[in-house]
Amino acid sequence: MITGASSGIGLEFARLAARDGNDLVLVARSGPKLEEVAAELERRHGIVARAVVADLAVPGSASSLFESLGGAPVDVLVNNAGHGGLGRFALERELADDLAMIQLDVTSLVELAGLVLPGMTQRGRGGILNVASMAAFVPGPLEAVYFASKAFVKSFSEALTEECRGTGVRVTALCPGPVNTGFAGASGLVGTHRFRPNPIMVSAADVARAGWAGLRAGKAVVVPGAVGKIAVQALRLTPRRLAAQFAKRSQST
Repeated sequence: MITGASSGIGLEFARLAARDGNDLVLVARSGPKLEEVAAELERRHGIVARAVVADLAVPGSASSLFESLGGAPVDVLVNNAGHGGLGRFALERELADDLAMIQLDVTSLVELAGLVLPGMTQRGRGGILNVASMAAFVPGPLEAVYFASKAFVKSFSEALTEECRGTGVRVTALCPGPVNTGFAGASGLVGTHRFRPNPIMVSAADVARAGWAGLRAGKAVVVPGAVGKIAVQALRLTPRRLAAQFAKRSQST
């Protein structure tokens, strides 16, 4: 099962999973695009791809999605759906928008993991790949809720990695830097320093390949790209106040 599968990193994950011969449940808000992706993957790889339209920013949508499977087992869950948003919390941002972001980036991710994990442990195999971000390593003024949500995803994933040790279930947090997808446009980040061409920016295909390989290798945290790995190490050594100031500047235009 891959959420946010109609474009960007989610689409690249779908292509990798189909290439490896996996049947798919593809989830996104955009029905026509999702159906097109499912048909293409079925035709090209001879697998079964089911398109499920769902808005995981809506409370209860994750449980409805799981119930729609009718008890079919989920061997791998890729929690990829998510979005951000630019502006000062409660001063320039609508609270309802940030609560919807938490629902999508955190609550639905946790709910889906909680729904599929018991079956995985009973079968003694499975994998959960949660898409976080390099934002997980720093506070993020002007994207306070988004950065905090990704810190939660990383911490949650690392804890599950340890809890699932010895069960046959692998859990990975994927932490890419800026990626050339539609995310920046949907989140109002086009033109900010973070999404201008820079050495940390990687392609959606490269991010998905790194995450897919990391999950199969049992890695707890994956940071794609050599420059990204160096940047993360630098952030870990940077005082938090300075890291926050740097993150704030990266959101400016």
